[in-house]
Formats: sequence, C-alpha cells, structure tokens
Amino acid sequence: MFPSGAIHFVTSVSSTSPQLRDYKQHYRADAQYIEDPEALSGVRSASERRRLQVIIDQLNLKPGERMLDLGCGSGWLADLSAHTGAKIVACDLAPTGVSAARRRFPEAAQFMASDVYAVGLADASCDAIVLSEVVEHLEDVTTGLRQAARLLRPQGRLIVTVPYRETILQHLCIHCNQLTPANAHLHSFDQQSLSQIAVAVGLRVTRTRLMGNKVLELMRMPQWTRWWPQWLWRFTDSVSNRLTGKAAFLLMEAKKA
Repeated sequence: MFPSGAIHFVTSVSSTSPQLRDYKQHYRADAQYIEDPEALSGVRSASERRRLQVIIDQLNLKPGERMLDLGCGSGWLADLSAHTGAKIVACDLAPTGVSAARRRFPEAAQFMASDVYAVGLADASCDAIVLSEVVEHLEDVTTGLRQAARLLRPQGRLIVTVPYRETILQHLCIHCNQLTPANAHLHSFDQQSLSQIAVAVGLRVTRTRLMGNKVLELMRMPQWTRWWPQWLWRFTDSVSNRLTGKAAFLLMEAKKA
C-alpha cells in the first residue's frame, strides 16, 4: 500500500505521534513507484514470495471465504491468495496504484481505491483481513486496526505484518528541508506494542511469530533455496531467528473477540 518516500512533518521529529500534512497526497504520488513483482531482483523476489506465502499459510483460507487485502500495493498477495479459491477484495489509497495492480493481476481480486481509515465495505463483511507492511506507515494505528475489527465477521481473523523492532532513520528531505523517516515508516513494533493496540480495539491476539531472517537474506538463501518446500523454509527461518535474533518481520494473528 505504502511504498517508500518522503513524508513532511508539522510537529517535531521527537513527537511520539507525528502529524502528517497530507498523507493522501503523498501516497497518491508515491503509487507510481510501486515495484512490479516481475521487476524485483532474484533474491528480493524469492524473499518476498516466501514472506507472502507465510501469510497465506497462516490465513488458511477456504474456498468462498472473503478476504480483504487492505493496502494491496502491487497486488501480488491478492493474486497468490486467489489460488486458494477465496474471494479477494484488494484495496489501496491511490487510484493509480489500484489500477496498476488490476492490470497486473486482472483475475485475482475485486480491486477498489479506499482509505484504510474508512473502507467502503459493510460491517462484519470479511472472513479475513491482511494488513501487510501497512501499519508502520499509519499515523493513527489504533484507528486503522479499529477499522479492520469493524469489517471482520465474528471469529474472523486478521493478519498484520510489520518490520520487527526497526530502527527508524531520519533523513533531511532535499525538497522541504524537514527531517523525514526512511521508507515512510512512522512506528517501530515488537510483539507487545502491536498486540496492545489490537487488544485495545477489541481483537484477541492468537499468535505472533517472527519471520524473514536477515542473515539468511544477506547470504541470498531465499534465492538459492527457492525450490525448497515451504515447510522446510519456515523451519530454517524460525531456527535462524532464534539463533541470531535477526528477524526482519513480525506477524500477528488476531481474531474478532
């Protein structure tokens, strides 16, 4: 949903709740820089496919279930999820980005442009929702997760993935001379901080897990082992995270209480 770019602050960078001047304008402009999955390097493509497959495995989608990809970006997750037989709705903020995702994967989903804070779907209309690499970009994380909770059916499940314990670097924007966070990431999360927000909006956290070992990434292992079955990769990744403490991503599963 939200690829990298510069964000301009009104408040100082020391604020724990930065206020964005116009996030809609930023992400509409930023949509043109969303990378096509076909253009990714070998190691990035393999690594991203592994990460997305972990999400799909965790969802355990059934044919006919309705899944919302909230912040669909390139549309790749929607396309992979569609192979389960589930009915996929994929949305993002920028109409141009949504149009590009639809062109890439025309049969994957029902694509729509929508703000994560106000999704144009009925209450309790989704069996599953995914926010993949989205929440760290949200100024108001609580409102974003509350919107997801509204859309979930009873016992519906939510998957959120975010960078794990990310050190957010600030750079001086050459255009506005304001400090701006690298990759447009506004928040850093661990299991406790992310779970607390989910619980606060009425969700029940059922699982957290770490994935995407940075050491394996540096060794280009996702590319060299792309022929491995998914279970073997998940085992290797899990063991590597325990041994090195260098996980790149955090996955949280929560259900509608």
